[in-house]
Amino acid sequence: MRLAWVSPLPPTPSGIADYSFELLPHVAELADVDAVAPRQGRFRASLPPPGVKVLTPQEFFRRDSAYDAVLYHHGNNPHHEFVYEASLRRPDVAVLHDFTLHHLISYLTVERRKYRRYFDLLEDEYGEVGTRLATLRLKGVNTDFEKFLFPLNGHVARRARAIVVHSRDAEEQIGRIAPGTPVTMIPHHAGAPPADVAGVSRATARRTLGLPEEGAAFLVGSFGFITRPKQPAALLEGFARLVAEREDAVLFLVGADQTGGRLDRLIGRFGVQDRVRLTGFLDLSRFYLYLKAVDAVVNLRYPSAGESSGTVARALAEGRATMVNNVGSFAQIPGDAVLKVEIDGDQAQEVGEHLIRLAGDPVLRAALEARSRGYARSELDPKRCAALYVQVARQVAEAGVPRRASSL
Repeated sequence: MRLAWVSPLPPTPSGIADYSFELLPHVAELADVDAVAPRQGRFRASLPPPGVKVLTPQEFFRRDSAYDAVLYHHGNNPHHEFVYEASLRRPDVAVLHDFTLHHLISYLTVERRKYRRYFDLLEDEYGEVGTRLATLRLKGVNTDFEKFLFPLNGHVARRARAIVVHSRDAEEQIGRIAPGTPVTMIPHHAGAPPADVAGVSRATARRTLGLPEEGAAFLVGSFGFITRPKQPAALLEGFARLVAEREDAVLFLVGADQTGGRLDRLIGRFGVQDRVRLTGFLDLSRFYLYLKAVDAVVNLRYPSAGESSGTVARALAEGRATMVNNVGSFAQIPGDAVLKVEIDGDQAQEVGEHLIRLAGDPVLRAALEARSRGYARSELDPKRCAALYVQVARQVAEAGVPRRASSL
């Protein structure tokens, strides 16, 4: 079986790029697969996963009929423009890492002054409501919340021969948008640390990073791009409650700040300037060192774009006590493997209470770590996820459903 896997690859700063790089070698053990990704510059190609050939989108289109199935890995940032456009040109299997595509499409249309295309897409999917929404957007009477309410993914989903999502919540929603199209839920795999940090213990990670040894400080981590949906106010206020109980607590914000200056103001408002460390964007090895070093991980996300979190999957596999919002894909994680925070309650209070419990009860923390590892081993194993992708591709190829191109 011949497969094409259309996705960004490293060094593109995208979680989906890392996701694909880690999973493709396992897919290659089960099928003949080529990766499709643009060059990173005139003289720099995307990093090829072990045992997998990488084609440019132009090379792919010259030979696309040779594949039994093509898997398009959609994300909601500008790095996925080529995936979106290619999937419209030659629809096949749509992998929706984010349930909503509205943010990406807004970037490709409104932010490039291609207003007619934006109007057509919204009107086609939502009728008169879509027309009014597009009109308000062009007049500046809008917020980002509408992008979550109107996912703008139907034109991709309904042309696909099959759809892959990462959660039961997304599976139910996309089933209503594209009835009759086969939908498969494949959990977000947990990945694996790069070889240079594989097997590194918490104690070794702390020594390598120059951090206090275990027991001398309680370390909390928040990983990935820092955005408003990550609820930084609730995180920082909750952490401030921990600091009031534990003066040795330190919070590491591991990722690029995309709050437009709001993060610094929040850190100052809650008086934790000397207890918060910002690392900026890190390569995967350094990312893992911090993940291995911390005692607890906080990963809040609301509103949700229907995404699953690679950070959460990695944290569970590493056996870190992890806190998530009880919504969307995170709601399906067993309650004994993570700590959950309700979106309609006092999130800061809940975060603070969870952190104080974890810091004061090593037995509770150890039990939670063991259960998170067990869940990751049984559900998030990369080999299992790779086999599910190949199974979807085989079913599509055997069904012989014709491809439906887009005129948009």
